Amino acid sequence: MIAPSITKMKKTVLLITILAFSINAFSQNVKFQNYDGFLSIGTQSNRTASISLVDIDKDGDLDALVANGRHWAEQNYIYYNDGKGGFKKAQPIGKFLDASYSMKSADLNNDGIMDIVVVNDKIENKIYFGIDNYTYDKGISFGNSNYSSRNLEIIDIDKDGDLDLIISNRKYENEICLNDGKGNFKQILYFGNKTAQTIQTKIADINNDGFLDIITAERKSKNKIFLNDGKNNFQKKIIEFGNDNGDTRSIDVADLNNDGFLDILTGNLGSKNVIYFGNKDCSFSKTFLFEKERETYSIKIADLNQDGILDIIEGNSEQPNYVFIGKSNGEFNEIGLREDLKDDTYNIEIGDLNNDGFPEIVVSNSGSWNLYYITRKE
Repeated sequence: MIAPSITKMKKTVLLITILAFSINAFSQNVKFQNYDGFLSIGTQSNRTASISLVDIDKDGDLDALVANGRHWAEQNYIYYNDGKGGFKKAQPIGKFLDASYSMKSADLNNDGIMDIVVVNDKIENKIYFGIDNYTYDKGISFGNSNYSSRNLEIIDIDKDGDLDLIISNRKYENEICLNDGKGNFKQILYFGNKTAQTIQTKIADINNDGFLDIITAERKSKNKIFLNDGKNNFQKKIIEFGNDNGDTRSIDVADLNNDGFLDILTGNLGSKNVIYFGNKDCSFSKTFLFEKERETYSIKIADLNQDGILDIIEGNSEQPNYVFIGKSNGEFNEIGLREDLKDDTYNIEIGDLNNDGFPEIVVSNSGSWNLYYITRKE
């Protein structure tokens, strides 16, 4: 858990007077219910790399897109929400098994129907364009099929009114696949280099200049911020942060201390998780280290109890997962999610599954059931 008092923080952290981090052993009027494994998305023990939440059938609730396989061939699925947070209806994606890491959905060709994008490990990445009955059988390839893709973001990064695809690649350059407005992605921009091991990207205007930048989680090197020069060139100015030999598997971005600058949260494997506090010059020199070292594959920021204070969710490998509930005095309460479980959690996703106003926690596990936790106020 995070250090119990500000007196134990490093000297650099003491300079941050508006936010003191600590953890108490009690919850803050919120609980997370799983009913001893009853709440799951499917009952298969696939090598699930990630789950994304989206209203794919546009019926007003969040459905679950489950990306399976990682390095091995497995089937990907859509699980449809029944409107009450239940997932008892599902369909496969594509006719072939894939080695998938990420699957997300958006209307890429502006026909009013949601499409599905899948990125894979050293096989073709696919786009499945939706048709009226939400059938996703036939996919077209995009990007480079020889790349080890690890993460996908869908966003209008060039601000031309359509959605582009940003792909994180391990030991290859990362790709920005630009949409021509009709769902074609033949124009590709590259950032990073062929030796980098990018595991995840986040897109945000980190320097407040009005242009979207790219923040990356890197294995075996420092993490990076690729600043947008305003002309979609991301190679002119690159800011590095973290350790030379770090192993960051996940990042998230938010203004945690309410100072007007975005902060970066890193989930690390084999070292402590870190908050890098943003400032005007984007030096990220002020940091906060979590107290305990955990094997974190996924980390998220969300306001779980809807009190206006941001919380942190930590997904770990072969260890229990934890939630850190933010308090008004800058402290956090640590809550274990099923501390009897030590699953291999690859991804955490947040969304309001039952439309009660409180977001749920969805846990993607490799080799065990994918679980979700209903958020309840006590």
